[in-house]
Amino acid sequence: MSRSYRIGSGLLTLLLVSILTATAAWASNVSFEIALDKTTLSIGEGTRLSLIFNGDRSAPHPETPKIDGFSINYNGTSTRMSIVNGTASSSVTYNYFIVPTKTGDFKVGPFTHEYDGRSYTSNEITVHVVDNSGQPHANNPAAPEGQDAPKAINDRLYVTLKPSKTTVYANEIFTVRVKLYFRELSVTGVSLPDVADSGFSIGTFDKQPTQATEIIDGLVFNTAEFTATAFAPSQANSVKLGPATLKCNIMVKANRANLPGGAFDDDFFNNFFDSARAESVEVKSKTISMRVMPVPEEGKPQGFKGAIGTFDLDAAVQPPTVKTGDPVTLKMTVTGTGNLNSVTVPDIDGNNSALLKYYDPQIKQDKQSKTFEQAVIPLSNTVEAIPEIAFSYFDPEKKSYQTIKRGPFPIKVTGAAAVDSAKIIGPPQSAGETAHGETLGKDVVFIKERLGELTKISDARAPLYRRAPFIVLLILPPVIYALALIYARRTNRLRSDIRYARGLQAPKKARQGLKAAVNFMEMDKEEEFYNTVHKTIYDYLGNKLHIPPGEIMDDKIFLLLEERGLHTDTLKDIYQTCEMARYARGGLGRAEMQRTYSNLEEFISQMERVRV
Repeated sequence: MSRSYRIGSGLLTLLLVSILTATAAWASNVSFEIALDKTTLSIGEGTRLSLIFNGDRSAPHPETPKIDGFSINYNGTSTRMSIVNGTASSSVTYNYFIVPTKTGDFKVGPFTHEYDGRSYTSNEITVHVVDNSGQPHANNPAAPEGQDAPKAINDRLYVTLKPSKTTVYANEIFTVRVKLYFRELSVTGVSLPDVADSGFSIGTFDKQPTQATEIIDGLVFNTAEFTATAFAPSQANSVKLGPATLKCNIMVKANRANLPGGAFDDDFFNNFFDSARAESVEVKSKTISMRVMPVPEEGKPQGFKGAIGTFDLDAAVQPPTVKTGDPVTLKMTVTGTGNLNSVTVPDIDGNNSALLKYYDPQIKQDKQSKTFEQAVIPLSNTVEAIPEIAFSYFDPEKKSYQTIKRGPFPIKVTGAAAVDSAKIIGPPQSAGETAHGETLGKDVVFIKERLGELTKISDARAPLYRRAPFIVLLILPPVIYALALIYARRTNRLRSDIRYARGLQAPKKARQGLKAAVNFMEMDKEEEFYNTVHKTIYDYLGNKLHIPPGEIMDDKIFLLLEERGLHTDTLKDIYQTCEMARYARGGLGRAEMQRTYSNLEEFISQMERVRV
C-alpha cells in the first residue's frame, strides 16, 4: 500500500514538473512583431499594419499605436492555428490601416506591450513616403498672407490662422479667420475650427465657410475660410493665439491587397478592385504671437469707462411737453464697430440734478448698436431742458480718445403735479419719523389685487346685418362653390396631364424616401441607406422633369438642370458619395451619411422652390 502510494506520488510530481516545464516553454515561445504590406507609399495611399502575437491567440488588444506623420484606424482582428509534423502553433493579429500625411522617411515601431506580467517589444520598420510623382517632396508651397510653409501636415492639406491684427488693446474686438487649404484631395465632413484657449474670447465661427480657389506657387488650392469675432483679454500682455484645430475626412486609395483578408496579389485584381475609404484627419495651424496693450493714460477723459471701438451717438427726448411730475424718455443709441459689451450709459450733466429725477435705464443690444432708454421726471415747472450727455471711448484705429456730446434737449414743463397723484408710502426711516411718500406721475398705474366684476357685452340689440352668424352664412355659399370648382379642375388635370401629375407626386414620394433613409441611418445600415438615397433622387428627378426611367442619365440630368439655371454641385456630390459608398470598405461612417442626407434635403428643397 505504501509502495503504491509512493509510485502515485512520483507520477503526480512528474506530471506537475512536465506541466510547469511546458508552461515555461510556452511563455518563452511567445513573440511580438509587426509587419507592413508596403514600405514605400505616396501621399494619400494607405497600407495595412499588422501587430502579430505568435504563440498565444489570447493576447489582449494592445493600445492603438501612435505614428508620427500617419493617420491610423483599427481594421479588425484575425487568429491562426496550425499543426505541422505534430507541432502546434497559434497567433493573433491586430490589423490597422495607416495613411501617410507628409513625405519623408519614418520609423514604425518598435512598440511595447505588457501582457501577463511580461513586456514584449516588437521590431522596427522604415517607411519611405513620396509625393504622387514618386519623388521625395522637396519644397512645400509658401503659405499665403505671411504664414510659414506647412511642415506638420503634407503639402496638399493644411490650415492657417490669421487675426485681423496682431497688436490689440485690452478688451478690443477683432476678427479671426481660419482657412483650410487642400488640393488633389476629396475632403468631406469639415468640422468647425477649434481655437485653443489662450486668454482670447473667440465667438462662434460661421457655420457656412467661404469657399474659393487660390493659386500658390503655381498650384491651385481649394479653400474653405471660417470667420469669427474675438475679444482681447482685459490684461495687457504678450500672448499666443491658437493653434486652430480642424477635423475633416479625406478619401484615400485602398486596394484589396492592402485590406485585411485580401486574397489577390495580382496587379489585375488590385486595379479592378481599387476603391476609396474615408480617413479622419486632424490638422493644426501655427500659433500667432499677439501683443495686448493697455489703453494709454495720456489724454484719458474723466468720463471714459472702457469703451473701445469706433462709435457714434444719437439721442432724443420724447415727449417735448410734459406736466410737472410726468416722465420724459431720454433715448440714447450708440452705434458703430467695436466691443459693445464695454459700452456703458453715457454721462449726463448733473448741474440740474436737484430738479430732475433719473431712473435706471433699460438696455437693448444687437450686433451693431446698444440702446439706453432712461426715464427722467421733471420735479419743477422751471426745468427748461434735459442736460447735455457725453460719451467717451478709445478709438484703436486713431489711437486716441474721442468724446461725443449731444444736447441739451429742450422740453416744456407746464403746471404743477396733480393733487390726487398716486403716492408710494414707505415705512418711517427712524424712530419718531412719520411715514414718507413719493408722488408719481399719472402714467403710473396701480397693480390691481383682484380683477373685479366682469360683464359680457351683448350684441343682442345689434342689427341683423352686423351679427357674426349672418355674415358667415352670407359668405359661406360662394366659398364652398369656389372650393368645389378648384377641386374639380385639379382632379380633371390630374387625369389628363401626366406631366403635372408626376410633378405633383414627386415631393410626396421624395418625403417617403427621406423617411426611409433616416430609418436606415439610425440603424447604421449604410448599404441600404445609400441605395435608398440613390433611388430617391432618381425617382424624384424622373417625376419632376418628366423623364422616362430608361432615359435617366447623370449627364442628361445635369444638362437639363443647368439649362434651367440651377446649380448641380450638391447633386453631383450626392451621386459621387453614393458611388463611393459602393466600393468603400468599412463604410464611410455616420457623419458622412448625415452630410449626404442633409445634401439630399437641401437639393429637394431647392428644386421645390424653382419652377422647372
